[in-house]
Amino acid sequence: MLKQNKFMSIIAILGTALAIMMIMTIIVAEEVKNVNVAPEINRYRTYYADGYSLSDSVKNVRNSWVGSVGYDIVHDYLQDLETPELVSVYGYSNMQNATVDTGGKKESVAIGRVRSTDANYWQLFSFSFVKGRAYTQEEFESGMPYAVICEGEARTLFKGEEPLGKTIELNKKEYQVIGVVKDVSPVFRQASGKLWIPYTSVSGYDKNNSYLVAFLAKTTADYPAIAAEIRNAEKRHGIDKQPEALYVRGPHNHRVFVSDISGYSPEDVEESINVMYRKRVVILLILLLVPALNLSGISLSRIKKRTTEIGVRKAFGAKKYVILVQVLYENLITSLIGGALGLILSYVVVLWMRTWLLGLSDDAVIPLATLVSPVTFIAVFVVCLIINLLSAGLPAYRASRVSIINSINQNEK
Repeated sequence: MLKQNKFMSIIAILGTALAIMMIMTIIVAEEVKNVNVAPEINRYRTYYADGYSLSDSVKNVRNSWVGSVGYDIVHDYLQDLETPELVSVYGYSNMQNATVDTGGKKESVAIGRVRSTDANYWQLFSFSFVKGRAYTQEEFESGMPYAVICEGEARTLFKGEEPLGKTIELNKKEYQVIGVVKDVSPVFRQASGKLWIPYTSVSGYDKNNSYLVAFLAKTTADYPAIAAEIRNAEKRHGIDKQPEALYVRGPHNHRVFVSDISGYSPEDVEESINVMYRKRVVILLILLLVPALNLSGISLSRIKKRTTEIGVRKAFGAKKYVILVQVLYENLITSLIGGALGLILSYVVVLWMRTWLLGLSDDAVIPLATLVSPVTFIAVFVVCLIINLLSAGLPAYRASRVSIINSINQNEK
């Protein structure tokens, strides 16, 4: 069938491929941010509190929104929740200047993405240690000046020398390297970094307002209980510090969290989430319907040329549903070929436009495991199936209802 009219077949395959390329680019870019891959192996079970606001419950005056959580709120109300498997508190990564000693000579260098964390951070994420270890809970509580460094940064800073036991000076404080991990791609925004230190080792950590709180649930079914505990924590804060009322933004699942949803109340956040999903549904429907309508014209043209064949088959006893299934099946083969081509093109587009789509640098490496996932391949098949039904369903239905005489005479009436 594909060889009978090569031009129309190529147009149909390319039309399907381009439609699926656009749809799959959106899906692949989304899955890269959300699939469970080391070191962020718990994305589906992790919920985040990433901001707060305070208001006067008497005067009904709200302070400005803070895009992180203060230490006092973390320590007094969020750190000891009972439902989560663990609670991890860590800071955002940032550029810092450091002084290192190599070959008996000290030099000042800039370290990208230094992240301050607690000890639970190393259980929340799964890093591959090349050498050494992470700091323990006891070392964290003692504020020990220990550091874990990534493999690439260790080679850069220490010129190939053994990094374990070396010291790095940050903010006039020396940190001893006790562990080396494999480099982490910037795709993993919560785990990525060049250097990790206990936040208790940083001067003034208890006055810091720039923390992110991650709650690891035992199962996703625990989300309502975690949310209820956070709301109860807000009430306790209101009782402790009347008339100051607290609202903690979250807990958000990973998919919502990476979408930068904002709001001053649970209702605002819920509405923002609904708006986000509605926009995505509309975009995907447009990307499905427009090419499907164009492809339906091609399908109708191809079926018109086969009306005599359809009439002869019906004259020999072929049922309507047999004709319908055959046309849909043949069109599905075309859709699957176009789907495979579209999926390959979507990977090319994601890799080529990584800066715009994912906010990554041009030299950033995207792990293969984040691109190839069962969700992606299932999505491709489902999209192919929908495009097939939309583009070939009506022409096939019309062809199956034409009488035998009209089919043989190539008359659609």
